Amino acid sequence: MSIAAEFAAELHRVDARDHARELRSLSYSSPNEIIRDVRVLIFDVYGTLFNYWKNEFGDKATKKHAQLNSFKSTIDYFGMEPYLLDMDKEHPAENTLWDLYHGLITLKQNLLIEKDISYPEVKIDEVWTAILLMLKRHGYKYSGKDLGDDAELARCIAYYYNFHAFNRGLYPGVANALLAFKQKNMRLGILSNAQFYTSIDLTLFLRDQSNNAIEDLGEIFDHDLIYYSYEYSMAKPSQALFRKLFDALYEYQVLPSQTVFVGNDLAADIKPAQEAGMKTALYVGDDKSAFLNGLRSAVIPDITFSTWNELTERVSFYEK
Repeated sequence: MSIAAEFAAELHRVDARDHARELRSLSYSSPNEIIRDVRVLIFDVYGTLFNYWKNEFGDKATKKHAQLNSFKSTIDYFGMEPYLLDMDKEHPAENTLWDLYHGLITLKQNLLIEKDISYPEVKIDEVWTAILLMLKRHGYKYSGKDLGDDAELARCIAYYYNFHAFNRGLYPGVANALLAFKQKNMRLGILSNAQFYTSIDLTLFLRDQSNNAIEDLGEIFDHDLIYYSYEYSMAKPSQALFRKLFDALYEYQVLPSQTVFVGNDLAADIKPAQEAGMKTALYVGDDKSAFLNGLRSAVIPDITFSTWNELTERVSFYEK
C-alpha cells in the first residue's frame, strides 16, 4: 500500500462523518424495461457510484465559501499559513491557495489544449507538487509524521483537500448491486473522469458498505476495463477514451451492443456511450447529480433507474 493510500485509510478511519442527505429522484422516461444480452457493465464514478454532492454546491457563492473552508483546513493541517502569507500578505492564506490551485489547473489545461486535447484532464497531484515547490521556496517544510518524498506528500495533501471539499460515500445499495452483477457472470469496468485518489476511495467505500465482504475494488472490477481520465490526460466525453475501451472489449470478445454504460450525465456519459454503440443506463436517483445539460428528449437512455436495486432487476445477462 502506498503512503498516500495509508494516509487516506487512516483519515477515513479517524474522521468518519455522517454525510447522509435526502435524495430526490429526477423524472426522466426511457423506452425499455429491461436490457438483455449484457456481458459487460461500465460505470462512471462521481454522481453515479459516488454521492459527492454537498448542499453548498447549489449556489456559486456558497460553493466557493465551502471550498475556501476546505483550503483552510488543508492549510492548518499541513502548517502552510505563514508561507502563504509570505507569498501574499494582502489576502487570507486560503484565498492565496485558491488562486494558486485554480491558476495551475487552468495553465495545465491550456497546455493540453495546445496539444489538441479537446477535453483536457490534469493530474491533480502534479498541481499540488507545484504548489509544494512554491511553498518550499518560501521556507516551508512539513513537520508532521513522515509522509515520504515530495511526490507522496503532494498526494497526501491532494487527498486531504478532496476529503474535505466533497461529500463522501457510495449511493445506497451500490455494493450489493455490484456483487449481484458479478454473481450473474457479468464483467464490470469503469470509465470516469477521475484522479489517483478515486480508486483509493472506491476501495474504502466498498469495504464500508459491504461490511468487508469486498476488500478491494479489484475483486469487483476487471483491471483491463478500468479507464481513469487522469491517466490519459483527457476527460469524457472524449471518444478517445471510449476507443480504448473498445480495444479491451474486443479482447474479451464482447460487442459494444452487449455493453451497458451506467452514468448520471447525458452529455458526458450517455451521449458518447451511445455514439460508441453501447447500451446506456441513466442514474436519476439524485436530482442534484443527474445532469441533463439541455439534452432532455434529444438523448434518450435505454433505461433510467432511481435505486441500485432497481438496476440489478433491469439488466439481464440472458438474451430472452
